[in-house]
Amino acid sequence: MLKSKFLAGEDGSSPVETAALLAVLLLPLGPMLSLFDEVFNALAAESIARHSLRLAVLQSDETDFEPVLQRAVETFSTSWLRTASFDFDCGRCEKGDLLVLSIQVGNAVAVQAAGLEPK
Repeated sequence: MLKSKFLAGEDGSSPVETAALLAVLLLPLGPMLSLFDEVFNALAAESIARHSLRLAVLQSDETDFEPVLQRAVETFSTSWLRTASFDFDCGRCEKGDLLVLSIQVGNAVAVQAAGLEPK
């Protein structure tokens, strides 16, 4: 059986082994970074939704939540170093209604709800 000098010899395989080992070790790095980014976006969306709605309920005059939410979402998304968009629904925005805030950060969406106490 014929063997080439390159395959049969002891010298010269170190760069090939190093390249193969680095490829095997670094190959999972891309998907792991992508997964980390998605998890980070999900955590950011949940945190922004929770804190923004809480701030809006505590600081607004119970009729106009939009300006408070706009400022809160901008502030919290800046602190997370992310860009967030939001959708808000409160029905008639009267006592007893349900406030629903939906935050989107990248592909992650978080929904937070709170109720206005009836009289």
